Amino acid sequence: MTGSQGWSDLFEPIYAAAPWPMLMLGEDGTVLGASDESGNGSNPGASAADAPLRERARHYLALLRGDVPWLTPQQAESERAQPSGELICERLHLRRTAWGACLTIIARPDPRQAQAADLQTARLASLGFMVAGVCHEVTNPLTSLHSIVQILRAEKQPSPALLDKGLANIAVNVKRILDISRRLVQFSRVGDEPRLRFAIDDAIEEAAHVLRQQGRLQDIELQHQPDLAATLSGNIGQVREIFLNLFVNAAEAMAGRGRLNVVTRSAGAWIEVRVSDSGPGVAAGLASRIFEPFFTTRAAQLGTGLGLAICTEIALEHGGRIELCSSAPGGASFCVTLPRGAA
Repeated sequence: MTGSQGWSDLFEPIYAAAPWPMLMLGEDGTVLGASDESGNGSNPGASAADAPLRERARHYLALLRGDVPWLTPQQAESERAQPSGELICERLHLRRTAWGACLTIIARPDPRQAQAADLQTARLASLGFMVAGVCHEVTNPLTSLHSIVQILRAEKQPSPALLDKGLANIAVNVKRILDISRRLVQFSRVGDEPRLRFAIDDAIEEAAHVLRQQGRLQDIELQHQPDLAATLSGNIGQVREIFLNLFVNAAEAMAGRGRLNVVTRSAGAWIEVRVSDSGPGVAAGLASRIFEPFFTTRAAQLGTGLGLAICTEIALEHGGRIELCSSAPGGASFCVTLPRGAA
C-alpha cells in the first residue's frame, strides 16, 4: 500500500474502535499515522495542552528496547513533564502488524499520587479498625458515668461524701474518654505533615527533654549512645512521638526508678534504635498483643492502650517497623528500624 491516503483509510476504523491514543509505525520506524490527526476523530485520554502524537513519537521510541525496538512486541513505561510541571505517566504497548507495528499509549496514575493514595487508604482502614474498637472501649466509662448519675439523681439530698465520690468518678471517666479521643486524633493525622531530613538522635533527645520537664525521668538513669551518621527523611515530630511513647511505657514499667538505655546504629540503608529498660519485661503470653489497639497492662485510668499502636503506624508511614526484641525478665527491649530515605 502506498500514499498517506491509503494508510489513513486503513487506520481510520482501528482508531475509531480503540479507546486509547495510537501511533502506527512502518518497518523502518517512521510514523505512518497518529490517531489525533485531522480526520481521525477525538484522541481519548489526551490533554488539550499536550503535544501532538507525532511530536511525542521520538520520546516514545527512545523508551523501546530490542534489536529492532519499534518492531519488538513489548511494554514500556513513560513519564513526561509538562511545561506546567505536571507529570504525565503512560504505559506503552507495542504490537507487530502487517505494515510494521502499532504503539498504543495508555494513561496511568502518577506513581507518587498512587503511593500517597495507598498510604491514605491504609491509614483510613487502620483508623476504621480503631474506631470500631472505640465502641467497645468507651462502654465501660460510659456505663460508669450512667450509673453514678442515676445514683445521684435518686438521692434528693446526696451526702457530701456521696457527692464527692460521684464527681470524682465522673472526672476520672470523662478524662479517660477524652484521652481516647485525643489519641485517635493523633493516629488519624499520622502522615499529614511535611517531611524533612533530620538526625534521629535529635528526636530522641527532644523526647527525653519533654519527659524530664514533666519529672518522669527524675529517678531514671538514661544512657543514650548516638550515631551522628543516623539521619533520615521524615517528620521529626512524629518520630519523636515513637520515643515519647516508648520512654513513658518504660518509666511506668519500672515504677519510675531504674535504667533506660537507648542505642542508635546505622546499618546500611537503615537506622536502628534499641530502647531497653530494667523493668520486669513483658510476660510471654502478652508479647503478641502489646501492639494491638486498646490493649494495655495498666489500670484503665492510667492508659488508653493506643501508644504502641500509634508508634507502629508512624513507623509504617516512614517505611519502617517497631518490634519487641526482648521480653526476658530484667527488662523489655524495643527495636525501631527506619529507612534513611533519599539524601
